[in-house]
Amino acid sequence: MKIEKIKFERTGGFAGIRLTAEIELDELPEDQRRELLHLLDELDFEELPEKLAHQTPRPDEFSYTISVIAKDKKAYTVTAGESALPADMRPLLEMLEAIAKRQLRKTKGDD
Repeated sequence: MKIEKIKFERTGGFAGIRLTAEIELDELPEDQRRELLHLLDELDFEELPEKLAHQTPRPDEFSYTISVIAKDKKAYTVTAGESALPADMRPLLEMLEAIAKRQLRKTKGDD
């Protein structure tokens, strides 16, 4: 799958702070772009179910939504509660969170 961009959202948590990012793959440094593509490929992202949920969500847990938009405009979206995350998805989430936080700092610095 040829990817154009990734949309990431983390909601919930104790403070309820929302963290979002829209990541254009062509704008990332080459090493980050390759790592993101590798992580998505390892997960076989387009084959994941749309929702990964634990039967009884924990209070104050994070919820994540990741949308991968292909160059042909087809979108693959996965929403997951923190308690339902497969272990092999955590490296992807950590990378997306780090990029989102960098984007947020950059935006705040532009004010």
